[in-house]
Amino acid sequence: MRNFKLTEMSETPREWSGWSRVITQSLSARGLRFQDSPLAERLIRRLDGREIMDQTTSNLLWQEAQSLSGDDWLGLSSHCAEGDLPLSLQMIGLTVSASLNMSAAVNNLVRFFPLVSTQAALELRVTGDDARLMLHPRGRPHPQHMAALVNVMGRLLLRCARRGGIESPEILIGVSGLNGAPPELPWSVECVAADTWWVKIPRQWLDLSIPESSPGLLHGMTGVLHGVLARGPINDIVEKVRHAIHQGMSRGVLGEEYIAEPMGISTRHLRRLLGQHGTSYERLLDEVRRDAALRLLADSASSLTRIAYELGFQDPSSFTRAFRRWTGYSPSDFRRRQARMNSLSASGSPC
Repeated sequence: MRNFKLTEMSETPREWSGWSRVITQSLSARGLRFQDSPLAERLIRRLDGREIMDQTTSNLLWQEAQSLSGDDWLGLSSHCAEGDLPLSLQMIGLTVSASLNMSAAVNNLVRFFPLVSTQAALELRVTGDDARLMLHPRGRPHPQHMAALVNVMGRLLLRCARRGGIESPEILIGVSGLNGAPPELPWSVECVAADTWWVKIPRQWLDLSIPESSPGLLHGMTGVLHGVLARGPINDIVEKVRHAIHQGMSRGVLGEEYIAEPMGISTRHLRRLLGQHGTSYERLLDEVRRDAALRLLADSASSLTRIAYELGFQDPSSFTRAFRRWTGYSPSDFRRRQARMNSLSASGSPC
């Protein structure tokens, strides 16, 4: 692994302390204990009862775990039983699995990723025949933490692909900062440029229906997760704005001023804060609308006109143009395509 200097770590980003449990379980699976590291044992004791930890603590725990295990690929090769994962990770796993199709599953993972980790931002990037989930580090997270994140994403996507009818799904993962030959893994690994992490799947997978999806469970879980995002102690300005847009859209009230005023800030200050996070109100509104559109189109009883107005568009043609920009399909073509995929899944035909 490349030289990772503790003195370079930023204490600004924070992390869910549940990751300490993941790291502990990764060691336990190898017959090791944090009790063998006085430093790690002290850090774990300090986290008792706390919901969050700073990035320095997270990095120290990963560094001690790597030192104890002697495994440069610890984060990528670890696998915890689902019951041993933090509750937030279990909830997101259920939400992704309950999604109606692979596209919705991926978008739910992106939407609720701040509940997985706050040391990286997740972005879906579709180009040509590939779809990549790109991780953008915040501060200086430990390489093992980034490896663990692509590990979690890879396993969730493998599960969805198999449920969607892909018997031997192939996933490619891009990693950096890890040395030596990778161990045997359920996916292929490519070493890439520094601070670059991604999971790549075929674009056509986004069209897969998930036969065992559960709309009722999905509705309940997304409601709970939105509430956790809104109340969470790590809730940053981006998630606050995203949640406010989601709430405003349901009331038919959209606009920067309706976001800024309850926060006690000006629209100019809001734009500056979002710019510091590499985004804007317009981009977040676009993302929230896209996610909601994919969800609403799954309900065949909702007309395209009704969906357009629910999303805050002035007319259906504006919605159609936006949806084509998001997916490459018109809303009606996308709905017909999904109906065909659902029909094939129900009849047992290959996807």
